[in-house]
Formats: sequence, structure tokens, C-alpha cells
Amino acid sequence: MNPTAMKPDTMLKKSPFLVVRQLDKNEVRVYSKLNGNLTSYGPELIDVLGFFDKPVSLQAAVTGVSGMCRCEPTVLVNELYEKRFLVEGHRNERDMFAEYVAMARHRNEIARISKVTFLVSARCNLACTGCYHSFYDFKSSHMTSEFAERVLSGIFPYLKERGIPALLISFLGYEPLLNFETISRVYDRAVAMSEEYGIDSTFKIFTNAFSLNEKEYDWIVRNRPRLSFKVSLDGVREDNDQRRLDRAGKGTFDRVVGNLRRIIATGVECDVLTTLSKINFSNIERFVDEMAAIGIRNITANIFCGQSPEERKLELSEEERFEAIKRMDLATEKQNIEFDGEWKFAVVQMITGAHFTCPAGMRQMVFCADGAIHPCQRFAGTELTFGTFGDDFWEKLGEGQCESYERWTADLYDSVMERMKEEHADLTGWSCPFVPFIRGECLGKHVEKEFNERLIEYYVTRPMDRIIAKTRIHC
Repeated sequence: MNPTAMKPDTMLKKSPFLVVRQLDKNEVRVYSKLNGNLTSYGPELIDVLGFFDKPVSLQAAVTGVSGMCRCEPTVLVNELYEKRFLVEGHRNERDMFAEYVAMARHRNEIARISKVTFLVSARCNLACTGCYHSFYDFKSSHMTSEFAERVLSGIFPYLKERGIPALLISFLGYEPLLNFETISRVYDRAVAMSEEYGIDSTFKIFTNAFSLNEKEYDWIVRNRPRLSFKVSLDGVREDNDQRRLDRAGKGTFDRVVGNLRRIIATGVECDVLTTLSKINFSNIERFVDEMAAIGIRNITANIFCGQSPEERKLELSEEERFEAIKRMDLATEKQNIEFDGEWKFAVVQMITGAHFTCPAGMRQMVFCADGAIHPCQRFAGTELTFGTFGDDFWEKLGEGQCESYERWTADLYDSVMERMKEEHADLTGWSCPFVPFIRGECLGKHVEKEFNERLIEYYVTRPMDRIIAKTRIHC
């Protein structure tokens, strides 16, 4: 209901999910823990919102607010209502939450996939300590272009039918460039189908950048408008080279940075992917400065998650994780570098448009050469799959007939509803489902509640362009 269509006696009050933070004497930040919509206002909004501490009629509200703000009071009340900072006087917290989850569940009854990832290579040219594939029976082989084209032949009609205008195709593997022939053929086929179906397709290659031959380099130069790269590098030389080793057991930092410079020189977008652990914790600022010096404009920093009891000794404590992210944020801000990570999606969604669940499986899927379909690459090699790819997969998915997808979303949303059973509902985003998975917990269990609470309080005070990154995952 829009205030302009409401009767004058309609009662309005502050949303029970409203969060208000006064940053200084000139700025107030407001968002809804349920609907997000982070917005900056002047300090007069504190008095305006105070007028709605108890239900008040629309007519009385417009009259009362007129003396508190410089803008047209009807316009302001309209905005506060549309952003769900104000709600009808009879609404209560539990019903609103249940309605929101039901709406999100309904919206995702049928997946809207806009990102597919091909695990194209079953080999790697490195021997990194703690590689997560070594903890699972990952039997996939090199992917053929014929199999990838079967996936493509279904997804483009699916995108057209669902009204999805863009597709991101990513290439992963152990090391995807070891199967460059398949990458180049898939690229050519996808570009042709993009033009046929009117879909804007882009491509991203996740690589260790240890090897980059002239044929691959020339291909990057020719196709750079549609390409981007994300290169793995775990800190400065002495930190990276403790774990990211070549087959001879030697460090990889110098060679990778050399190839990073070559990729950047082509003009293609090239980001760095790093993992924060006890190994590189002390050198965060130095790493950022070094990356800025070679031209990196985006750093994705994920939190290290050990796959075994021994590996978990390298995990940062909650206090260290918070400090590491804050330091990385401030260091990248100083260098005008964009900074994100999988942890940030949960927090950013909370204050810009809450979703409470990971987008894996709902917006993205991963395809292995053996036909296995996973919600994201972290599950590759595990038993958690969406079955084996068949030529009717996209048709079934588009018709809501994929049972494994239904189970995935049911697990996530049922867990979200469990949050309302406590006296104080947990409304602090979500945890990456891989974390509870490897620890034997329910997929939708929120194991990052306290950590997310701290991050939300930190990020709600940050400059807007540090909160909302262009690489955010859309749900």
C-alpha cells in the first residue's frame, strides 16, 4: 500500500526491524534488518522517527512531521514507508518475518541462474599445502568442449525464457589454463549463442597464473573486452610461499606476480583472490600496498577455513577475523582498491536488502566434467550435488521440476524460519553453507551470528562506496 493511496486514518509506526545510527551531527544512517534499504539522512530524521514510536494516523503524521523536516512531509513519509522503515500499526515482528521468508521462498521456487562455472581441468601445476581438493575424492577429469556445449545449448534458451539478460561464465579447475583448448572453444561457442539469443555474456578465469604461454597471452589480448581474471595469491612473498608451492616444492610468488603484470598490461580486468589466515595476518597492509603498486584494483579476501583438525589451527579467531577484515578494508581504501569477499555478501545484503541465504544454487551452479552439478565450487568432490547433468536439466529447472534444487532451498529456508523460535530472532545475515557442511551441521545453520553482528555495526558506518561493491552477488 502506498501512502498516497492510504486513508488519512491509516495507522503507521516504526518497523520493529528498524536500525538507526547517528554517525555525526550531520548524518544519520537507517536500514531495516528485514528489507535492507540502507539510506543516509540529515539529523532531523531522529525526531521524525520518534514521532512514530507509537502508531499514529497518516494525517496526524504528515501534520506533525511538517515542523521537523525541510522537505515536503508527505514525500518523506512516503519514502519511509516504501523503504519499510514505517509499517502499518497492526503489524508484528513474527508475522512480518514469516511473510518475508515466504516471499523469498516463493521468489526462488524456480532458480534464476545467471552464473555458471565450468570445472574444466582435473590437473594442477602446483602442489599447494592444504588444497581442499585433497580432502575429497575428486574424480572429475578434463572437461571436453562437447560436454560444455551441451550445458550451453540449454542455458541460453533458459535465460531467454526466464527473462535473464546477462550471463557470467567462469572457468575453474585445479588450474583451468591447463585445459586452454576447451576454454577457448567454449568461449567462442558462448559468444555466438549470446549474439543469437541477445544475452550479454562475460567470462572470468580463476587461475594461479603460474604458467601463461604466448598462445594464451595473445588470446587474452584479442578477447579482453569480455574477459576478466581472478588470480590466487596468499599474501606477500614470505607468506604466500609457505603454502602455494610448485611441484618442486619452491615458492610461486615471483613467477605469479610476473604473470600478473603481463595480464594487467593487456588492459583486461584482473583481480587478486587471497585467503586470510594466521600465516598472512601480520602483513595485510604490506600486501595491499604491493598489489596497488602493480596495478591491482580489486582484492577479494576470503576467510581461511581448514578442512582438517590440523588445518584448522591456521584459522583466525573471531577477533582476528574482524581485525583482518577491518585492516584490509582500511588499507584498500587508502589505495583506492575495491575490496570484497564471500563474508561480505551476507553483511551487505543485510543492510541493503536482506536475503538470509547464500545465493549458491539459486543464482549460480557449477558443472564438472563427469556431469556432477554443485551449488558452488567449494562443494566439488563432495556428495552434495544437484544430480548429474542431462540434456533436459535446464528445462526441468525452469519448470520447477528439479528435486535436488527443491531440497537445497527447503533446507536453507527452513533453517531461516528456525531463527524465529528464539526470544530474540537472529537477523544477522547468513553463513556460507560450506562451513556448517564440513563440520557436520545443517546447511542453513547460522554459525557466524556474532561475527556478522560486529561486521554489520562496522560497515553501516563506512562510506557508501565501501559498503556496496560492484562485484556484489545479486540475490
